[in-house]
Amino acid sequence: MPDAAHHSRWRTADVVFGLGLILGFMLNYVFPLSFPYLDQALLRHLIGAPLLLLCGGIIYMAQRELATEGQGTAPGIPTTRMVKGGVFQYSRNPLYTGLVIGLCGLAIATNTPWLLIMLLPIIAVTHYYLILPEEKYLESRFGDDYRQYKARVRRWL
Repeated sequence: MPDAAHHSRWRTADVVFGLGLILGFMLNYVFPLSFPYLDQALLRHLIGAPLLLLCGGIIYMAQRELATEGQGTAPGIPTTRMVKGGVFQYSRNPLYTGLVIGLCGLAIATNTPWLLIMLLPIIAVTHYYLILPEEKYLESRFGDDYRQYKARVRRWL
């Protein structure tokens, strides 16, 4: 059984989402796009800001729950117990879910459709590069307990 789901500091949501964010803004600089029906900044901010706040709230609650259970998120740290309370009772991956919501909010607030376009490869990379190895690790570590949790709680929302 592996001692952690990931060992590389490059195999994190920070890297995956960060690269997508940078690439989205670079593409927007080279090939500018804008939302056709969201040309007023106030409207974009009224939509984007609540999504960013929701992102921050979800991530804060997930980090707090992990800290309460004594579980870290850095690569190489073994998971010693399953976290099933708080936001983890609604999503098996609330940190990733929060980041997706936040990227949507940022895309709208900054009028940068490329960020929404980048969500497709970001979600695919997150799924195959981060989530699937994590699920395999948790299943090998916690067996039926994790399989029951997986059957009860959705991956994203």
